[in-house]
Order: sequence, then structure tokens, then C-alpha cells
Amino acid sequence: MTILLTNDDGYQSDGLAAARDAMVKAGLHVITVAPDGPRSGNSRAATFRKPVRVDRVGGDDANPIYACDGTPVDCIRVGLMSDLAHEAAVVVSGINEGANLGDDTTYSSTFGAAVEGALLGIAGIAISQQSRDRRFRLVDRTGYDWETSGTVAAELARLALDTPLPARTVVNANAPGTAPTDGTAVTRLGRRAYRRGGLETATTEHGHGYYTFHVDLDTDPPIHDEDGTDFAALSEGRVALTPVSYAWGRPEVFGQVEQWTQKAAARIDTALRITHA
Repeated sequence: MTILLTNDDGYQSDGLAAARDAMVKAGLHVITVAPDGPRSGNSRAATFRKPVRVDRVGGDDANPIYACDGTPVDCIRVGLMSDLAHEAAVVVSGINEGANLGDDTTYSSTFGAAVEGALLGIAGIAISQQSRDRRFRLVDRTGYDWETSGTVAAELARLALDTPLPARTVVNANAPGTAPTDGTAVTRLGRRAYRRGGLETATTEHGHGYYTFHVDLDTDPPIHDEDGTDFAALSEGRVALTPVSYAWGRPEVFGQVEQWTQKAAARIDTALRITHA
């Protein structure tokens, strides 16, 4: 059984290496097709008007690594629709450098690649790692600890091979910046709290204008304070697993993917040896 691995930070990123190493160590067959450089914030962008090039850049025959000059979505389409990884049963996208939570997932090409896998008929899993400072910035500056998110990647992939996700569903996983201190939470997507008129002007060597996502500010972009969200789980130091369904008009499918995610949460807690008082 084969995993198709991609990301949006490029095939040389530490997060992708952490996911690949954890899954290979768990005995999984991993074919990596990842961008040849950073492609953050591309959502489900795809290449339509030119061929997408793919080159073997590393790995071994059992677990090869390919670099693609397209987007993460292109990586999934090439992998599944050519002979590179047509036998793959699960798409794992990540581990992203920085959390992908709430509204921000709609921008994320880490998440977009997992969605592409789901829409092409196989399990889609997106995995992201919050920075060590445990803040909710869109551009992180303090580095990452990949141990927890690597475990999450391996456990989610193994479960998806053993018990396939419902069709056209995705699980969005986020690991807290430091080792989790409580159980894994099954969550819903949270919400940012941007307001109109909130952008400040800036002048840099590039000229005068606006940072449209507040990346110039020391404060984090605002969020709505709500229980049960992925933001709330990471604030509590918990791993967040968020089930998402693209099975249009079939509400029962969301219940099925939620049940699958509950099972995954228990499995991750066991792997992380988190106990509940």
C-alpha cells in the first residue's frame, strides 16, 4: 500500500523530510512528488497552459523523491494520473511550516493538495506544524519541532490504509508548537476576525503599500474566541484534527468522517502516550 506525499514548502523542506522519515520508519511505501520550491498560499491553483515537469531528485527505488515545477495540486494530479504513483491509496500533504487553521485553510496549498487527492478518489490528509512560540502568525519566525507532527503523519496514514476515509473527505491535522499536554481534539474550523479598515500602510525598500495579511506586525492576526475550534485546541496545547467533507449534498458523509477522525484521535493519543486524568 502506497502513500503519495507532497507539500507546499518544496521537496527540500524539513517538514516534508519529517513526514517521509516517520512514514518510512512505520513501514509505509512513500512516493514523494513535491514542488521544486515554495508554493505557499496557492490553495488549489493548478497549471493549465503548459506541461508540468517532474524530475527524480532523491530517495531510493522503494521510496523515490520527485521534484515538480508546478503547484502542489499539480503534484497530486501528476502522481495519481501518470505512472508515478497511480497505485497510491492515501495522499499526505505536509508537514507544513506553520499551522493551517480555520479560514486560513482556504488559502493553504498544503490543504489544497489534500483536497485534490480526495476529489480524485483517495484519502486526503493535510498536516501542519505550529511554530515553537505557539502563536498564530501567518509567517513564522521561531522554527519548528517536528516530532509530534511526524507521529501524527504516520498514524493518520496507517489508519487511512487500514480503514479508508469516506469518499471526498479530508482530515486537516495541526500539531501544537510544543509537545502536547492533553489529548488530541476533534475540532471544527475556526474563524479569523479581520475588520475592514484594519490595514496599516507600510514603506519598505520595495516602496509604499500594504501588507495584506499583517505580516509586518508583532501582533497575530485576530481570531474569534470560540470553543471547539482548531484554534482553541492549539491554544490548549492539543493536536487538532478537523474533518472536512466535499461530498456535496450528502450530510451523512460528514458524520462518517467525524467518526473516523475520533478513531484517529484515540490512535494518536496512544502513539504520543497521552493519558487522560
